[in-house]
Amino acid sequence: MKLLNIDANPKTVKGQKQGYMTAVLYLAPWKLSGFQVCAMAELAGCIFDCLNTAGRGGMARNDAETLTIDGHTIKLNAIQKARIARTRLFMLERDVFMGRLVHEIHAALRKADKLGLTLVVRLDGTSDIRWEDIEWCGKTIFEWFPDIQFYDYTKIPNRNVRHIPNYHLTYSFSARPEFRKYVDRAIQHYGQDINLAVVFKGKLPDTFMGRTVINGDESDLRFLDDKGVVVGLTAKGRARTSNSGFSVAA
Repeated sequence: MKLLNIDANPKTVKGQKQGYMTAVLYLAPWKLSGFQVCAMAELAGCIFDCLNTAGRGGMARNDAETLTIDGHTIKLNAIQKARIARTRLFMLERDVFMGRLVHEIHAALRKADKLGLTLVVRLDGTSDIRWEDIEWCGKTIFEWFPDIQFYDYTKIPNRNVRHIPNYHLTYSFSARPEFRKYVDRAIQHYGQDINLAVVFKGKLPDTFMGRTVINGDESDLRFLDDKGVVVGLTAKGRARTSNSGFSVAA
């Protein structure tokens, strides 16, 4: 079981045309793994709509399924089993996990160099972990690799990342009324330049919340986006038909 997926989905593969190779860490949500890796998931209403069910993560041979902690069914395939195993390793054997992560990033760097590409890393593919607070051998992962661009989406409104020059965050919006105060807090904490990622059902609008909407599905390279925009994403997986309030009806 590897920790990192290298350009394993169509969206990150698009980044190769711009000279980047993307390595992503995918963990399992707590309703599946039993470990909480997304602190704001219930408030934001994105537990059921999680990208964990999008693409190959939502497929299984012979329609094999398993029950989540809250009684929902999910396709149980090799991808989901690997995500559960990674999550357990991260939670139960943190030193082993971090050592392997550092090793795999070094290997990804060598691969990118051979291909003439620039490696970028996204650690929260299906999680929302404060990586800035996690150290291994006295350094955060950003300090281990100061020349690599890391980036993520987050729903946590107060992460302490301003001092990390190689880490870019996009704040993930939820349309739930009870979540709006956290969006406001995030803008206040991170500044007006923070970009908002918004999931839309249907066609992307031209503007949202007074901000220009860009097409976030064209690539996953969020650190290249203009500042102060809305990153429009089309609903995927269960989010396409869900009424959780997480996504915005276009």
